[in-house]
Amino acid sequence: MSIAVSGSTRANLLALQMVSSQIDDVQTRLATGKRVNSAYDDPAAYFTSASLSTRAASLNQLADNVSSVKSAIDAANNGVQAITSLLNQAQTIATAALQSANTLVKVTGNSGSALTTSTVIASAGGSGTKFKAGDTVTVSDGTTTATYTAANNDTVQTFLNAINGAAGLKITASLNTSGQIAFAATGPTGITLGGVQTGAGSLNSVTGLTAGATAFVANATRTSYAAQYDALRAQIDTAVTDAGYNGVNLLTAASKTLSLNETGTSTITLTGGNLSSASLGVAASTNGFQGDSDITTASTNIANALIAVQSQTATLGNSQAIIAARLQFNKAMADTLQTGADNLVKADTTADGALLLALQTRQQLAATSLSMATGADKMALRLFGMFN
Repeated sequence: MSIAVSGSTRANLLALQMVSSQIDDVQTRLATGKRVNSAYDDPAAYFTSASLSTRAASLNQLADNVSSVKSAIDAANNGVQAITSLLNQAQTIATAALQSANTLVKVTGNSGSALTTSTVIASAGGSGTKFKAGDTVTVSDGTTTATYTAANNDTVQTFLNAINGAAGLKITASLNTSGQIAFAATGPTGITLGGVQTGAGSLNSVTGLTAGATAFVANATRTSYAAQYDALRAQIDTAVTDAGYNGVNLLTAASKTLSLNETGTSTITLTGGNLSSASLGVAASTNGFQGDSDITTASTNIANALIAVQSQTATLGNSQAIIAARLQFNKAMADTLQTGADNLVKADTTADGALLLALQTRQQLAATSLSMATGADKMALRLFGMFN
């Protein structure tokens, strides 16, 4: 059933409805801070803003991925610094070991007259100062034995060549500046001299050497340094293992491809290097650092390793610079896009606040006008006795 109302009442009701609707719209804008809250408000602005916001969100997500990879580089740099420190300490240990006494066995002859490499030390019949052809001299390191067998007109050089030519013998033979035959162990071994002489010349009378064994006694200081060196080497491998971040370890030759933009058309591939002690060429100590050559070899290996680590540092630094620059760019670009998206749809809160106040005033006036119109209708009804 329809109810008839006066024209003024209907007009006031319509005005109230319109004002109420406008107040709702203004309050929505003030609550959200946006003048465009749906495609119905402004289709062009709404969809353009949504597109910009979507790209900004993609760049922000990409920035999170870039930050994660940047952290992997930071972790690798931390590992490199630790490895460099450990290598420098190992170099210090090697230097200290080299400065301690070398106790490798040396045996030197004490012949009465100086020898030269051309001095003849053997003849067919032999003599007090010459071996007889067929006499033998043996030099042993406990594992390998070199044997010199005299022949007519052999020289000191012939004798030295026979000793130095023995494969695997850890002893070298030479003629020192005093013209004496000298043997030097190249490792932690003793030197045992022997042989069979059947003529007038003996080992001592011909070479100034005495048959017998000279035992090796290890230098405890060098042994300790070797143990410290090996411990540092193990710590290098531990540092490499611990330098990973979120499953990425750039010190174990791992690689990571990273997208630098939201479409994936710009990428960078980070390729790490293997910085384990073995890959760096830092081998375990040999012979307990008893020989100088063992220590100098270790020092050379460390120096080469430091060069390799420096090269890896430069590579990581370059990658870090690229990623940091791109990360800053992506964040700035996301901010620019989001600001543009917000500007397209943001509300003018000052104007909307004033409008809301005006609408509320208008609403009060419309309500008053409706009350007055309703009052007029009531007076008309009283004339006909239809309203008390």
